[in-house]
Amino acid sequence: SGLGTISDDDARPSLRVNDVTVTEGSGSTVDATFTVSLSAASGLAVTVNAATAAGTAVVGADFVAGSTALMFPPGVTSRTFVVSVVGDTVDEANEAFTLRLTSAVNASIADSSGVGTILDDDPVPALTIGDVTVTEGASTVTFTVSLSEVSGRTVSVRYATANGSAVSGSDYTGASGTVTLAPGSNRATVTISILNDTVAEAAESFTVGLSRASNATIADGSGVCTIVDND
Repeated sequence: SGLGTISDDDARPSLRVNDVTVTEGSGSTVDATFTVSLSAASGLAVTVNAATAAGTAVVGADFVAGSTALMFPPGVTSRTFVVSVVGDTVDEANEAFTLRLTSAVNASIADSSGVGTILDDDPVPALTIGDVTVTEGASTVTFTVSLSEVSGRTVSVRYATANGSAVSGSDYTGASGTVTLAPGSNRATVTISILNDTVAEAAESFTVGLSRASNATIADGSGVCTIVDND
């Protein structure tokens, strides 16, 4: 008698990986757990390579890189891949990395990239501007704008002078503008010109005020400059 051949006409199952969102935490690590799924159980062993790839999240600073070959024994339809996310105390934008699937055996890949989103949970830092004292004969005075903690974002804040007993045009030169602190910086300066005269007078003062901060709050927004007479 003749031998019959039974052909398998079932389509190969397909693989996909989900997206994951985690809150970063502070100092220790948290797990971002991806699930790699097979569309249907297979009678064959299925394998696929999985590896992390950096995006706005940086390897070492934000997450621990990893790669492995995931194996699906016959009948198994899901496997997990855990990525360690590194916590910190720096205010920054949310960041992302990916888990990529390649080189599947006995399956196709329907969705090859899972996005891991790391949600920042750190408060924005606070800005202060210090007071200064200058002798009238000096040509300039410098205010220091400080950030309570370094930030992973660019911080900016508007500044403007305001008269007190010292008057713009007579005692100092009025000014306004924007102070910008780059990520990782916690200090910037504002320089104002001081005008000299030959009139004996009491000490005078004006202020530099901060407003409209971006990526920071304002804890102390008024710096006082006291001009000591030299006549």
